[in-house]
Amino acid sequence: MDVLPDSLKLLLTELRSRLDEEVSVVQYSSAIFQISIPEFRLTILFYTSSANNIIHLEYDTEGRVVHLDEDVFLLKANIVLARLIAAIKKAERIYARNTALARINKAEALAFQQMHHLQVALPGKYRYGLFHKGDLVAVAVFSGGRIMRNQPPEYRSFELLRFCHKSGLLVVGGLSKLIRGMVRQFNPGDIMTYVDRDWSDGKNYEQLGFCGLETTPPQKFYINAQTGIRYDTKTYLAQLTEQRNAKAGIYYTVNNLGSIKMRYIV
Repeated sequence: MDVLPDSLKLLLTELRSRLDEEVSVVQYSSAIFQISIPEFRLTILFYTSSANNIIHLEYDTEGRVVHLDEDVFLLKANIVLARLIAAIKKAERIYARNTALARINKAEALAFQQMHHLQVALPGKYRYGLFHKGDLVAVAVFSGGRIMRNQPPEYRSFELLRFCHKSGLLVVGGLSKLIRGMVRQFNPGDIMTYVDRDWSDGKNYEQLGFCGLETTPPQKFYINAQTGIRYDTKTYLAQLTEQRNAKAGIYYTVNNLGSIKMRYIV
């Protein structure tokens, strides 16, 4: 095995210290390392920045598989670690029945996402939070209602844009309670969402009543090798007119596994 990159060493150190379980690593390819935590049937495929145009693998194994890019870990290590701990049910648990549901404002929702979500924070149109002893512990952000041409005039379809727990916590039944609160207020015909295949196979959403509609194609991201900031294709291309050196090799690309489009019929 080649020398492990410093970022992977840090990830392994943190996992071993927090789990006190066997955590092994093998080099899958020149740019991909496979981390295994057999006690929890968790496999992490860690994609380093050492190769351009990395494509996430369709990796079939028993248990859960998480696909983790080096740039994501370096920028948001604490959130990544919290999600991995939650994935194996080791996070501190709070039950949704012990929380209070309330609408929250845009600033609260954006700040919470920036602290606890891996993806870009979105304001959405309708925002709900769960509070435990006055502390905001989970947030769901929804779009406005959309008219569907193949449905009656009063039918509206909403999108669940973002959902996350406070890092280090797992609110059991949290998403279900947030959705129920939104449904009571707006009576949607359906709620759809996109589940990130790098982190989930959608089964948790199926348990809530969502059904899979389709799998979207992998999405390409451009990562600035100097800053570690990633951009989608549209944003990257817009920068080319401002950054003439963008074609000179300071960016590398990764391709995720795409998403699962899912729908919850109310």
